Amino acid sequence: MNLSFNGNELYKGFNLVTSIVPSSAIKHILQGIRFEVVETGFKPVCTLTATDLEVLVKYTLSAKESVGNGSIVLPAVRVNNILREWAGNEEVLVSFDVETGLKPVSTCVLKSGKGYFKIVGEDSSQFPMITITDVKSFVTVDGKIIGDMIGKVVHAASTVRARSTLCGVFVKIDKEEIVMAAADGNRLSMVKRKVENPDGVSMSGIVSVKCLTFLQRFSSEFKGILRIGIGESQVLFVSERGEVVSQLIDGQYPRYEDVIPKDNDKRVEVKRDELITVVRMASFMTSEGYHVVKFVFKDGRLTLMSKAAEVGEAELEIDASYKGPDFEICFNPEYVLDALKVSDSETVVMELKDNSSAALFRTGHEQLSVIMPIELK
Repeated sequence: MNLSFNGNELYKGFNLVTSIVPSSAIKHILQGIRFEVVETGFKPVCTLTATDLEVLVKYTLSAKESVGNGSIVLPAVRVNNILREWAGNEEVLVSFDVETGLKPVSTCVLKSGKGYFKIVGEDSSQFPMITITDVKSFVTVDGKIIGDMIGKVVHAASTVRARSTLCGVFVKIDKEEIVMAAADGNRLSMVKRKVENPDGVSMSGIVSVKCLTFLQRFSSEFKGILRIGIGESQVLFVSERGEVVSQLIDGQYPRYEDVIPKDNDKRVEVKRDELITVVRMASFMTSEGYHVVKFVFKDGRLTLMSKAAEVGEAELEIDASYKGPDFEICFNPEYVLDALKVSDSETVVMELKDNSSAALFRTGHEQLSVIMPIELK
């Protein structure tokens, strides 16, 4: 089997799929990428497949020329390193075959310019796949919108494995809306967007951060329409360039709607970029053991204060559209920065109640973050 690719196109696809390959695995074959070529009546279809047994991705790319069918599992990191060096080459030739003998060996030859590599691969029939079993219905949405939604919430997902349901992102599709929400017990981020759902299907599930982070990159590099389907135990994303299937995280996601404050009576509007700057600067005067910034609200201004033993102190002020009694509340500055950095609005609205109740940050159209304050003792 012989193939000819543009060096950049081959590297771009291979590098993308390599990002899902586990750095260590019980089965050595999982550290490889399945490279399959099937000739059709029109043009060869080349598919790169990778999996960690929870997430499986398939990416299709076009060969400039092709002769024959075949498949092999190639060592992901090693081949990716080679293709990166040849990314600027106009042509990269790929061929693979099974060398007969006492023990048949699958080999692949990569050629470009005046050099070549002969690489030992593995039997593609041994490569584990994830069978799609229970995804029945789909909705359609622009992949760019999905990628943008993921970026707005994924930072809030828990990293504590013991809280497995909070380690994922809750995705819900109902009527003409798709909602993504992530929380870790101290904060919540939520965003809504429109989807094409002519059949009015409803579906939801908890999707792993690894799956969505890959999908975010995929959507960014290869723009186009995505079809999304969520079953009882799986989620499937399909585009013209490939598909991503993942096992859902088992469990009941907490009712995120109940976490969103409904009666916060203090409203503050500030310029996003100015707030990002002062929160970041105030965080310079915090320590690992005391990561706290005090927000002090007075008529027309917001003052941020931070102080930590053996570090120092800071006081920074910006204009704010606040009218009401003097008020102060403390936050982890990293939580605030995470919410502000993904805002697509020039102004941010903070809705507050008291210094021990959750604060609501409205950071864009149908986009919000809820952050629990830190109570000073």
